[in-house]
Amino acid sequence: MINESRLRETLLYLAEDNRINYIMIASLTNEIAALRETVRGLDPTFREVLEVKRDESQERGEEHIRNAIAEYDQIIQRLKEGYVC
Repeated sequence: MINESRLRETLLYLAEDNRINYIMIASLTNEIAALRETVRGLDPTFREVLEVKRDESQERGEEHIRNAIAEYDQIIQRLKEGYVC
C-alpha cells in the first residue's frame, strides 16, 4: 500500500530539486554564453579552438555520461515496473 503522505513528500522534494537544478542550469548556460561571446570577440581563432576542445571534452566525459544515463534509465524502469521501496 502506498503511503500518500510519503509519496507527496517525495514528489515535493523532486519538484523542488528539479526547480533548483533548472535555475542552476539556466544560470550556467547564460554565463557560458557570455564567456563564449567575450572570448569570440577577443580571439579570431576561437571557433576552431572551441571545436577541438569540445571534441576532446566529449571524449573524456562520454563514458561517465553514458553510465549516469544508464543508471537513471534503470531507476525509471524499476519505477515503471512498480518497484517503490
